[in-house]
Amino acid sequence: MNVNPLEQRGFTLIEIAIVVLIVSILLGYTVAMFPVQQQLKQYRHVESEMESIVEHLIAFAQVNGRLPCPDTSAGGSTIDGLEDRAVGLNDCEAFFGFLPGGTLGINGKYNDAGVLIDPWSQGYGYAVSNLDVAGDKVLVTSNGIRAAGIPATVPDLFICSDSTILGNHVDCTAAGSNLVVGNVAAVVISLGMDYELPATSNIQAENVDGFHDGSIDKVYIFSARRDDYDDVVKWISTNLLFSRMIAAEQLP
Repeated sequence: MNVNPLEQRGFTLIEIAIVVLIVSILLGYTVAMFPVQQQLKQYRHVESEMESIVEHLIAFAQVNGRLPCPDTSAGGSTIDGLEDRAVGLNDCEAFFGFLPGGTLGINGKYNDAGVLIDPWSQGYGYAVSNLDVAGDKVLVTSNGIRAAGIPATVPDLFICSDSTILGNHVDCTAAGSNLVVGNVAAVVISLGMDYELPATSNIQAENVDGFHDGSIDKVYIFSARRDDYDDVVKWISTNLLFSRMIAAEQLP
């Protein structure tokens, strides 16, 4: 039986080299894209989890007639994932701190101290307005909004587009910024991937200075991700809070 020599021809060295080159390029592209895909996965996770956090905060208000206080070390309190209320008062030990994930009963990942953490293993920040009406911090006082009345309940947290001036601010104008949303009841913050250097820019420093004096700072920054900003910020508007509390018969 005669065999055609052409039928026995294998790959040439050039053909093998081309195949190896193509595989190498594809493998290199896959390896190079892995960190990017991982980052996108983390941000998708944090967006989803923070939407759930907002819903838990609103549900808490629907049941208790108020929003929870932050988890803080102010006033001798311990960071433990639970809200810290001022003893014997309708007040909080501080109005900016960590999210009280344990108080809210959120199903998520917690650190050893009991703090709910984001995909970068950092605790979620949480701020609530310290609006005072007739001596009551109405947003954190049980039935405080009902007692004060909806027209008098005008929270004083602000979501701004940027910050050109470092320090605590009472509104967007004081921060040298433009208003995104005003009269916000509460804010939830993740410091994102570059959490180790949150003060690398004024725009990110504004989201953490409340840790130093949560009773003064009212400004939080919301922006698209860019070189000097990768925080994730969610908030509860008064319209959303009031409408959901009305539906639960906590208001008017």
